[in-house]
Amino acid sequence: MAAGLSVGALALLPLLNAAATQHWPDMPSRSVLAAQVEQESGWRERAVLKTSREYGAGLGQFTKAYRADGGVRFDAIREMAARHPELRGWGWQNAFDPHYQLTAMVLKNRDNYRLIRWAEGEDRLAMMDAAYNSGFGSVLQRRRLCANMAACDPARWFGGLDKASGQSRRRRAGYGQSFADITNTHVRNVMVVRRVKYRSYFGEAVGSR
Repeated sequence: MAAGLSVGALALLPLLNAAATQHWPDMPSRSVLAAQVEQESGWRERAVLKTSREYGAGLGQFTKAYRADGGVRFDAIREMAARHPELRGWGWQNAFDPHYQLTAMVLKNRDNYRLIRWAEGEDRLAMMDAAYNSGFGSVLQRRRLCANMAACDPARWFGGLDKASGQSRRRRAGYGQSFADITNTHVRNVMVVRRVKYRSYFGEAVGSR
């Protein structure tokens, strides 16, 4: 059950599983959540991303983004804590707290999943992950673009929305990729590369949908 899992993953997977059981008990594939944590932070509680445009903190890399003049463009921790009573007490003073981080990841994914009503199965989960990475609005934009492209199915991610992005395709300093490529890479890593090792932990059959 623990084959291939890091020490950090083994220490924190019970907390992630408990958060999912409490806040999203019918989540269709908890291995996706675990793969997200690995993608975002490598299961490092004190993981940090710092660029000129944003500061990301913790297991789920919740961010504070800045405008060119230095003002705050958005504050993900503040927004999540305001939206969900379960996160009351969470702020930048305890941003790295793993309980809040993993609970927030579950809640943010649950919110996005419930909004993505036009897709099913793996495609819905993939779009949920894309929304986690770049925002639900960017997924809606991809859906609109895909609907106007030949041979692009807006109900699919791979071979569908992954081909249609309105995000910048210019490589960004501090990231190594364009924002469009970052989202596509994020979804592929979570859904295809990283997820498989967590399936047995959650009792999911390999290849299940």
